[in-house]
Amino acid sequence: MVSAAGAAPETVGVDTWNGFHAHQIFDDHITDPQAAADAARYDVVWGSNEPAAWLAGNPNLITSWYMAFDGDGTLAHDLNWWKAFHPGWILYKCDKRTPAYPSGVKNIPLDISNPAVVKWQMQTYATIVEAGGYQAFAFDLVGLGNANGGCGVWINGVWHPRFTGQLTDDAWSQAVLGWFRYAYTYLHSLPRPLLVGINNVPANRPVGDPEQQQLLTYMDFLNDEAAFTSYGSQYVSQARVVQIVDWMKYTQGLQKVYNVDDKWNTTSLTQQQLYWALSTYLLGKYHHSSVFIDHMPGYGYEYYYPEYAAAVGHPCGDMYADTTHSGVYYRKYSGAFVVVNATGRQSYTVTLPKIAYTTIDGSPVRSPLTIGPDWGQVLMTTQGCL
Repeated sequence: MVSAAGAAPETVGVDTWNGFHAHQIFDDHITDPQAAADAARYDVVWGSNEPAAWLAGNPNLITSWYMAFDGDGTLAHDLNWWKAFHPGWILYKCDKRTPAYPSGVKNIPLDISNPAVVKWQMQTYATIVEAGGYQAFAFDLVGLGNANGGCGVWINGVWHPRFTGQLTDDAWSQAVLGWFRYAYTYLHSLPRPLLVGINNVPANRPVGDPEQQQLLTYMDFLNDEAAFTSYGSQYVSQARVVQIVDWMKYTQGLQKVYNVDDKWNTTSLTQQQLYWALSTYLLGKYHHSSVFIDHMPGYGYEYYYPEYAAAVGHPCGDMYADTTHSGVYYRKYSGAFVVVNATGRQSYTVTLPKIAYTTIDGSPVRSPLTIGPDWGQVLMTTQGCL
């Protein structure tokens, strides 16, 4: 929750130790009455248009205002305006003429290495967020790699290089860290402190990467848009599952929130897709994590599943690997046993800790269990920690 005026926020949000916890990504197609009625389902709304409606239904909910962190946040001005009033703030690609637009959005790209830019962004947009009744920013497209190919700026007709324009670009990484260091301090220091949410994929860096670890200290909650479905395109590899779970544990150990965003680029969900998302989320959930699982048309709609009500209880310990079958992972909960086969190529027959379980949807299961490639199971039980 947010602490007293002028102080930095303490632990963010609710304790997710017991059961499933969900969040909502955008709300463009959710009415105010629907938001108020369903608000108790969620811990965070990423990029909300109707914060008052959500908070009316759940005063503990975190509502956030969406912004591509490295651009003009409101689309209030076009490129010609920026050329007239702040030409030296526009970030271009290395051809020196094409703006390095943030991916998928129309915001004018700004030079995040310029302290005047981040200062202007904070002073301009924090006012909007506070006046709108939000608790947080939802900063999008936050990456330590220079994905947009930003290169330099024109100041008084002279080209000034800022970055290499290459994906691997230490100057860009350091600029991102500097931007968030300033933003985190500024927003936490307001009379009504604002939280910092980032859309970022920690597993793009190895576990223990010092720059990624530093970035995580400058935020309050993270939305991992790639997560266990690789932006909706596939089941991730067994190595990636381990890497994501490790980053989930590390982030939550900082008392920061790790939100799993498992989208699927399909018009509906198969049981395999849903079970995979449910079970992999449970592999890495501790006190500060929630999940969003959707299919097309995607963001802005509600996707809430009856399985979220399952009494899985709390974790008994960390995820652990099967000692015989590489790529199979388990985790005990007080009310469930989680099994994930992340091999992507081979079925395995595994021995369960107990003789009998039921699936999360109520079907009986007995040990041994045969589990196919890219499958997960949440098997319900009692006294699951024994």
